[in-house]
Amino acid sequence: MLAAEFHASNELIQAIDQLLLAGFTNLNHSHQTTLQRLAQVYRATPLEAAMLSAVTDLSDGVLQPAAFKLLAVARAAIQSAQYDQLSQQLRAQLGRPTSNQPLPTIAALESTPPLLSSVQHWLTDLAVVGFARLEPAMINAFSPTLTQLQANPDYLRTAALLAGWMHELVLQPEQLPLFRWADLWTRAMLSTLSISATPATQAISGTLYPLGFEWRHHSTLVSWVLYAVLEAEATPRMVTITQSAYKVAAIQDDQLWLLFPEASVLFESLSTGKALVLHNQQLLAAGHLLWNAAAAQLGDKYDLLAVAERHFGLNAKQPLDQAQLAPEQRHPVHLAEPIVLSDYQLDQSAEDASLSVGEQRFKLDLGAISGTEIDVDVLASAQRLFGLLRFDAGEWFIRPLATSLKKGKPLFIGLENGKVFKKAPKNNAVGILKERASRLLREKS
Repeated sequence: MLAAEFHASNELIQAIDQLLLAGFTNLNHSHQTTLQRLAQVYRATPLEAAMLSAVTDLSDGVLQPAAFKLLAVARAAIQSAQYDQLSQQLRAQLGRPTSNQPLPTIAALESTPPLLSSVQHWLTDLAVVGFARLEPAMINAFSPTLTQLQANPDYLRTAALLAGWMHELVLQPEQLPLFRWADLWTRAMLSTLSISATPATQAISGTLYPLGFEWRHHSTLVSWVLYAVLEAEATPRMVTITQSAYKVAAIQDDQLWLLFPEASVLFESLSTGKALVLHNQQLLAAGHLLWNAAAAQLGDKYDLLAVAERHFGLNAKQPLDQAQLAPEQRHPVHLAEPIVLSDYQLDQSAEDASLSVGEQRFKLDLGAISGTEIDVDVLASAQRLFGLLRFDAGEWFIRPLATSLKKGKPLFIGLENGKVFKKAPKNNAVGILKERASRLLREKS
């Protein structure tokens, strides 16, 4: 059951999104009321004066990037509060302590680089015109800037986000996904305002127990996150490994793995049930491993679900805390609480399916597992799984990442496609594109 405060904040976000849909040159009385409500929300906060000034400018038609930057900050701050509320509610329901990990620090840019300034002006133009009135010429005019962003590693986050969104904007779907587009607009604007502080790393050695991959992708980018437990100096901790790569439409299914050659040893660890022995891997304070395949080798056998249940079961013997997300990333969609369910009851209807353990009921993310190794039929016979609790569209879902077959052999999302590491197709798209790129570089030199 979601608290009344969550519904109230969600209603305000939806009202803000209506401003972006209509465009700030087309505000009516209801839109003006939303702006006044927004200013009221931030009374007696550090943002009070700045928000009042921005709301006044937007109401009076003074439509400059400064006001829209603050609008993005205000919308994101509301979602950050939702993130905290939902996280605390879920952890209390699961009997887990509230996280006491410190928040990562971010540093505001002293001055906005020209490329990021161009992004801010383009996002301002979109908001001024309104998502419902966007013209192809306005969208396509940003392409040269996007190309420059993609060529600069410092702007990877902004470029990856905008590349996917531009593709959606160009398609101009009949059913405009307003909440999603408003989220993308907000996150894109935030990405131009600050930079993450240079993260401190520590060299760490120990044993890594991979638990499962979560894949995410759009038409031009693919990314995966590996969730794992790392034991170093007899102390376990939860860690993640993340890698991303640009892609083209020709690269699909199993060939996505070929974009990540360093992931082959992680795949082998999961598929064989053997832990990884790490030597001087670099670990960020936030619990992210900077993966170096050369500093890892296969070790002893381990029971994936036994390790996961010890730390993430409903009655975990040795519960682990998660590192905190940076403030600009604290959005409900980024909630990912690891969980193991054992001896569950599968309930299925024509519309949805859920897993129940005692009085606890978890709705299945059917969209995420459709067509994967872990479908509903597998879950009906497995009786134990490791997955993530995620929040979307006002509901909690469980997204399974790994389970086991009757003989105890691990089964995880990506198992079938990952077999491409053993024998890649002779004429695979990744190999062909790399060869063409290499040939072009040789010709230029």
